[in-house]
Amino acid sequence: MSVTNAISGITAVGGLLIMGGGVLPHTIPQTLGAAATFLSTINICGGFLVTKRMLDMFRRPTDPPEYNYLYAIPGRFLVVLQHINLVI
Repeated sequence: MSVTNAISGITAVGGLLIMGGGVLPHTIPQTLGAAATFLSTINICGGFLVTKRMLDMFRRPTDPPEYNYLYAIPGRFLVVLQHINLVI
């Protein structure tokens, strides 16, 4: 699964480069780049969900709880800063 996530990541970055930094696509290649980015993002998220389910099959009842949601706190903080134009 990690190989397909890596390939989808490359496709997503390529789509972002083709989009050219605009919010809305204006040409056919930019529209195709936006579609490639959208579909690659769905594929990456699905791959992570499948991988999580596969790893949960090997979980023991005695394992400590995981707090993976805490990894999203710095990302959310940076998104908020970017929306209020504090991060360049």
